Amino acid sequence: MFLLLLVLMIPLATTELGTDSWITSLMEGPMKAMALNAGWVLVYTSFIMMILRFSAAPVVRLLTPLGVLIASCALATAGLVALSHATGMAILLAATLYGIGKTYLWPTMLGIVAERFPKGGALAMNATSAVGMMSVGIVGTVFLGLIQDRAVETRLQAEQPALHQQVVVGKHSVLGDYQAVDPDKVKTLNADQQAAIHELSGAASKNALATTAIFPAAMFVAYGGLFLFFRKRGGYRAVALAPPSSNHP
Repeated sequence: MFLLLLVLMIPLATTELGTDSWITSLMEGPMKAMALNAGWVLVYTSFIMMILRFSAAPVVRLLTPLGVLIASCALATAGLVALSHATGMAILLAATLYGIGKTYLWPTMLGIVAERFPKGGALAMNATSAVGMMSVGIVGTVFLGLIQDRAVETRLQAEQPALHQQVVVGKHSVLGDYQAVDPDKVKTLNADQQAAIHELSGAASKNALATTAIFPAAMFVAYGGLFLFFRKRGGYRAVALAPPSSNHP
């Protein structure tokens, strides 16, 4: 069970921290169209997290920890898909869904580790957080970058094959070889060609958020399975440590 929770920290951390590291650049085009800085999307979702985390107790009591995670994954999935298609003020609604969805993921996960493995203490919770943090840097951010690069390259090849041949180069990452647009080659193009690539890249990068929704969707299935697992055993309960013996030498 503990190993399963550690594995689930990989998509969890990617959904929250990995997406946050890219969302400003991914939403730059739509936010610029509204004369707003793309960074406000991150500020707004972080503000939602701050407010809701101060009132987490009644939510956890109402839904149970696993119920909170299931609902959070559903909202995060819907929010990411909506962000990939939203324009104008609809971005605010989509960002709200995503912000609410990611709010309780990390702290609730640590709460479950603390309740189910109390003997692990701080070591168990720190190990869980460490897996999440390392996965963001080693896998999550790299994977999201790969998704973005491939989305741009694929769309460029379909819509502008001549430009595709001029600006796309082969790259290598820990996830394998792939093709991506080379910014240095883009700078050598004329103004109209650069504008066409930037417009296409912005739209393709934004659509990559829908692919990112795979992570919370997978967690939704996993947490749903855990919910059914505990339900067959009488429901989710925190493991209580045995009281210390009162017999003293």
